[in-house]
Amino acid sequence: MLISFALCVSLAGVFSSLITVGGFSNITSGDAKSSAFVVYAVSLYKTQTKAQAREMSEVAMHKNGAGYIFQDDEAFYVFASCYENKSDAEKVVANLKENGVASSIKDLNFDEILVKSKMTEQEKTVLIKALSSFKALYKKLYDLSVSIDTKLLTEIQSKVLLNDIISEQNRIQTNFETIFNSKLTSTLLEIKLSLSNTKNILNNLADFSSIDIPYTSQVKNTYFQVLFEYKSLSSKI
Repeated sequence: MLISFALCVSLAGVFSSLITVGGFSNITSGDAKSSAFVVYAVSLYKTQTKAQAREMSEVAMHKNGAGYIFQDDEAFYVFASCYENKSDAEKVVANLKENGVASSIKDLNFDEILVKSKMTEQEKTVLIKALSSFKALYKKLYDLSVSIDTKLLTEIQSKVLLNDIISEQNRIQTNFETIFNSKLTSTLLEIKLSLSNTKNILNNLADFSSIDIPYTSQVKNTYFQVLFEYKSLSSKI
């Protein structure tokens, strides 16, 4: 039987300051890229059927886990949380085991995005900021979930902070559209669409309300959605 993840999943919260955004740089006067990176998801369940995965997702979300369903080939995984540092994920798995909950670590790899084009310094800066926003959002939402789980923030306080996160992301999207809307290539269009999708993901979190599902569960689920929005974008470019 699954126990509350408020303590187990957030065990690595004390290591939150070790998580760095980083990894984004320009390579020539015009080209820009986002570097490949990996995160480590704590998986609670693996099954061959989506129906079973959905059942376990609901159980996980009721216990403060993300309940995010990930399909890899023919298997479905139900994730509780994820970490940039593998040691953090290992501590959570060990803590869950001590409490009678079996879990495992699933490595999630995200490819670099390389945009080759002649750009001004302003265009390059705005583009890099847009590309880096996905991983930056993951970190902010991860930190938000840890703050809720460790009771550093109440749900009301966390929603105020979320509004600030959304406002910053909206500024990134607005700057991107202001600079590039008149010169959209197929690559830039895909980036624009992903930024728009991410805005919708964040707005869904802002509108989230449930008696049964803890807010922290939805925050964790949301950071997985942001990460896989980036993964989808990288597969198209």
